[in-house]
Amino acid sequence: MKTVACYCRVSTEEQVKYGFSIQAQKDALSKYCQENEYKYDFYIDEGISASSMKKRKALQKMLEKSIAYDMILFTKLDRLSRNVLDANNINKILQDNHCTMKAIDEDDVDTSTADGMFMFNLKVSLAQREIGKTSERIRFVFKNKREKGEVTSGTPKYGYKIKDKKFVIDSEEAENIRNLYKYFISVNGDHKKTYSYFVKHFPGKGKDALFNYLRETAYIGKYKLYRKNVYLDNYIPPIMDKELFNEVQNLLPRVEKVLKKENIPSIFAGMLYCYYCKSRLVRKVDYRSKNKIINYFCDKQYKYKVGINEKQCQNSKVISDKSVEEYLINNLKYLCKQYISKSIIKTKPKPQKNNIKINSLKNKLSKLKDLYLDDLISKEDYKQDYIKINKEILKLEEEQKEKPQKDFTYLNELINKDIPDIYNTFNIDEKRKFWLKIIDKIYIKEGKIKEVTFL
Repeated sequence: MKTVACYCRVSTEEQVKYGFSIQAQKDALSKYCQENEYKYDFYIDEGISASSMKKRKALQKMLEKSIAYDMILFTKLDRLSRNVLDANNINKILQDNHCTMKAIDEDDVDTSTADGMFMFNLKVSLAQREIGKTSERIRFVFKNKREKGEVTSGTPKYGYKIKDKKFVIDSEEAENIRNLYKYFISVNGDHKKTYSYFVKHFPGKGKDALFNYLRETAYIGKYKLYRKNVYLDNYIPPIMDKELFNEVQNLLPRVEKVLKKENIPSIFAGMLYCYYCKSRLVRKVDYRSKNKIINYFCDKQYKYKVGINEKQCQNSKVISDKSVEEYLINNLKYLCKQYISKSIIKTKPKPQKNNIKINSLKNKLSKLKDLYLDDLISKEDYKQDYIKINKEILKLEEEQKEKPQKDFTYLNELINKDIPDIYNTFNIDEKRKFWLKIIDKIYIKEGKIKEVTFL
């Protein structure tokens, strides 16, 4: 029996536009593997573009383990790669590990044959050519728009609004920016006082936004192109004179030097996530407090463009480093036991319950076939109902398979240790390393820990 890896990928845009759902790919690949009696595992990259390999963690993991597989399966080649260099790198890794690949919906893409290898290279080249042509068209359109003074992005910089497809000054926001610059100069670049002022007058904005505003060349009419060291003059109206802007720029290097020295370490940076929108929480240091409290919050509550409807994340409360630390120390043993118990339950197959359902569904398929053969239902109705029922069968059969269980040795050891006494001997770096070693994600709901997942 062959052992294969099934790779699925979809970008959010593709799913909306073309209906390339992950589930549809999984169903097709599962069916193919079952028909050919393959043993198979899934690797899934959801909401990620195929333009580059770097951000596709599931793909990277699959390639690392490819020596354990006979073949890599995917529905279509564009699910795997649209980049010639990446495609060749993938193929090289697989060849070194004596592993082939095949697109089940494209019979001519099969690297186990010479013709299949030729079609693989040809189709990847054509896909990249199309991407390149599309990029050229977009660049041309954007260049043409900028030459006319028209806006090429939907979100204007703070201090501006869009009117008749062009940037115009938002008088209220522009006044806020000018006052911020003047205040920064008046306190001689004192970052603590400036940040306190900023929090008060720019609600919902963090320290990164503060320094972005203080460096923004658009405020003197020099618009920087995205990711390019190119500036456009006469494209965006200035909201202040160059003298005011330059005075602030002269103060900034000194402020940044002070901030580097005052880099405040945080234990849980990068580990906290919003329970509602699943985005990573943003760190914010309260410099007004004596002990410089580190808080975390979901900045998505300040971002209003979500799909078609204007909507903000409801997770509005902050949580401090100290609160997270105290909760975890006091509840670590319980959290470990709970996580182990839930994980074991999830990995257990459901044979008896599912067998009854599967047999019932197979009977339905048999009856459905009889109805079609007796001309009691149309071919289209038969096909539609068959796909629906078969999909449910595949799902239930997948649940019957025993999933690989995690190694809980380290977590079990923690349960039997006196954690608080050991933990209190750690310095900040050691505390952070300790949590990074055992915790994957901590989900926060309205300033409280809702869920903890372990590595």
